[in-house]
Amino acid sequence: MMVQTTSIEEQIGSLTAAVGNVLKHVQARDDQLNKLHDKFQSTPTLNEFKEQDFSVECNTSKDVHISIDGFISIEHVKNTMNEVANTYGTRVQVFKSYMKPYTKRIEQLRMPKNYQPPKFQQFNNHGDPR
Repeated sequence: MMVQTTSIEEQIGSLTAAVGNVLKHVQARDDQLNKLHDKFQSTPTLNEFKEQDFSVECNTSKDVHISIDGFISIEHVKNTMNEVANTYGTRVQVFKSYMKPYTKRIEQLRMPKNYQPPKFQQFNNHGDPR
């Protein structure tokens, strides 16, 4: 039986390549965020029509700390999320909607007054069927 082993130089090379790929990915995401931020800034808002001197400053941090495993720290992700949330503030819109689970025809279906739905798979307190 043959076991494949890699030298330390090969392992360091693969880790360096992994860190490089992560840095490229983080840079691409940062560029996407900057493009979205610029697009968002270019759209007029109601407050800009009311107050012409309204401006938002965005501080993007370029220092990314990556662990030996090739992962970004949780604190860095949380800080980035907080920065984005603070930058956009109350402009985030939440849409609430409700959809009925059945069609209108089924909703309007009338049942007899003494109707009892079938009792399938009923169990007692010990998990045994009745």
